[in-house]
Amino acid sequence: MLARAAAISCSLIFASACQRTPAGPQPAASAQPAPSATAAVPELDAVLHLPPQKAGQKAPLLVLLHGLGSSGQELAAGSDWPTFAEAHGIAWVAPNGPFDRRGRRFWAAGPECCNFDQLPVDHVAALGALITRLGASAGVDGSRVYVGGHSNGGFMAHRLACERPDLVRGIVAIAGTGPMSRSACKAPGSLRVLHIHGEQDPIVTYPGGHLFRNSAYPEHLSAQRTASDWAQSLGCDPTPSAAPALNLETQLPGAETRVDAYQHCKAGAVELWSVAGAAHYLGFRAPAPEAVWAFLSQ
Repeated sequence: MLARAAAISCSLIFASACQRTPAGPQPAASAQPAPSATAAVPELDAVLHLPPQKAGQKAPLLVLLHGLGSSGQELAAGSDWPTFAEAHGIAWVAPNGPFDRRGRRFWAAGPECCNFDQLPVDHVAALGALITRLGASAGVDGSRVYVGGHSNGGFMAHRLACERPDLVRGIVAIAGTGPMSRSACKAPGSLRVLHIHGEQDPIVTYPGGHLFRNSAYPEHLSAQRTASDWAQSLGCDPTPSAAPALNLETQLPGAETRVDAYQHCKAGAVELWSVAGAAHYLGFRAPAPEAVWAFLSQ
């Protein structure tokens, strides 16, 4: 069973929207091996999981960001990332966002998603502080930090890389697009950006538009515009090249994932993986983590 922080300690950043986390669904004992070491992370409801390490060895860090109304525990339990990280020497953490006024955990990832109550929180600062703290801790290589997010967490991964590219080496965003305005973005150094999107997503639609296809909600970018914006920022060729398709989702037949890779980037890399027949909730069981990590860790 995944270890959990016993209590939450709220920093000033989260004080306006922070409260004790209710006991959420936990994975079955057979879902993944127990991590070799865990440590509660101050100021955020999160637990750092360290893989087996030799003396003096430092592990890359993977930060997993959940979607609206979910939790770090649910995100970890619903994927093979913990098992993969344990087997490949990766430290990981899946922090919980605070609650909104409807009792849903969220990340304030910009006007697109999902601070619908307009709560005065700064999650770029909060996650930046978390990454800085963990990057300086024993057993973690602060120069190799990667952020992965689903839905609201995907939006947040894009925003974090946009505004704090100094903190992360790469991101993977699933079903959560980039910022409509890049005015707050900082010039990135070397950054690897992977955007994954189901072509039949009814919530954060592949061609862009309003969230939930409802004009009462904010607009968001298309998957292709998200990738092309990053390609422009990283000095890549404007038109991507087709790479071999992937069998990313085992529940869908064949190699269902089209890969568009932007070439000749001055710093880093950008790819768009479009999953034919997939909706919003991608499974992310094996072999998806292996394929994603192969891209991020190059």
